[in-house]
Amino acid sequence: MRQLFRFMFQHGRHLIFGAILMAMSSFGQTYFISLYGQEFRQTFGLTDGGLGGLYAIGTVMSAVTLTWAGRLIDYTTTRRFTLAVTLLLTIACLLISGAQAAWMLCIGFYFLRLGGQGLMVHTALTATARQFPLDAGKALGAIALGLSLAQAVFPTVAVQISNMTGWRIAWSLNAAILIAGIAIALMFLPRGRESPLRKFRKRGEAVIKEASIWKNSNLPLALPVVLASPFITTGFFFHQARLAEEKGWALSWVAVWFIAYALTQAISLLSFGPVIDRLTPRRLLPWFLMPQAVGMSALWLSNGQWVTPFYLIMTGISSAIASTLATALWVQLFGPAQLARVRSAVEAGTVIASGASPVIMGVLIDHQVTLRLQAMLCLIYIVSASLLATRIKTDEPHTLL
Repeated sequence: MRQLFRFMFQHGRHLIFGAILMAMSSFGQTYFISLYGQEFRQTFGLTDGGLGGLYAIGTVMSAVTLTWAGRLIDYTTTRRFTLAVTLLLTIACLLISGAQAAWMLCIGFYFLRLGGQGLMVHTALTATARQFPLDAGKALGAIALGLSLAQAVFPTVAVQISNMTGWRIAWSLNAAILIAGIAIALMFLPRGRESPLRKFRKRGEAVIKEASIWKNSNLPLALPVVLASPFITTGFFFHQARLAEEKGWALSWVAVWFIAYALTQAISLLSFGPVIDRLTPRRLLPWFLMPQAVGMSALWLSNGQWVTPFYLIMTGISSAIASTLATALWVQLFGPAQLARVRSAVEAGTVIASGASPVIMGVLIDHQVTLRLQAMLCLIYIVSASLLATRIKTDEPHTLL
């Protein structure tokens, strides 16, 4: 731990930049957008399913766009790309604020998801991993604390602002907060010379063909376990009210234990970053979901109130490791030069997984498949995906050119 804090002190400027970007991504994260769900339904006359459908459309479209938009970071500097993403996310906040019809709300969701959970997170993680390829675990764990802090603070502040001003003005204020936050972040980004990794092809210039990232067999072996955490965690969090009803828990009992989830995430981010660097991401990959597997087992086997904090703490451990492990893994398997290509493709899958899970789990609930049984299915999936990840090899060449 002393080594970690020494690392954070020595490289504070880069890490603060990444941490603020992670925090500002909140405006496009499910946990933040869902705070306004009731206002959206009342204003636009939407049912729960109707609002969820609009959100799913926006999420899927953002994931499709992210597969190519994320690669644009290779063709410019981190500073310029950050400004472009900030402009996109600011426009998204203002679109939500001024939406007059459901279709406008859907467009707003699309830009929120693309700019927030998609490109803002992509910028923070890619820039940080490139800056610290040999210490990616520690560095990514440190900047992820920015999102954990935002998750602990933003919901309470956002609800209070919305209650005082109304949700439309609140979203305009969100845009102002975003701009101020990024302005501070850019103050910490060193102004040294940075050259783009790639150049746009000029007219008449020969096209250099790049091999598909899918030709590396490690990627399809890793994806099932990498996408498991965002799918399972988002799905159960989205349906937490239904879970509490099914288990006979008070919703307030569930809500209060989210503090333990946030604290567990923060502690795990600090603790496991050095572990990832020491053990290597590939070796840790088949094991990092075991805490969440134990949490799913508890949800399946018991209705006791002790399950609430236990499952949330176990989920917090795996979620924290997942937030840093994947990017560190791509650096190990593909090298820093290919990071944007791989991350943009994988992050699209992550966005789809987190957007699809509330819909899929909701449909299963409608067909009498309880969340208890879904927890058992998730347990089986985690074990299967983890076993598949043991087949990953590091002796494949990382260059795909």
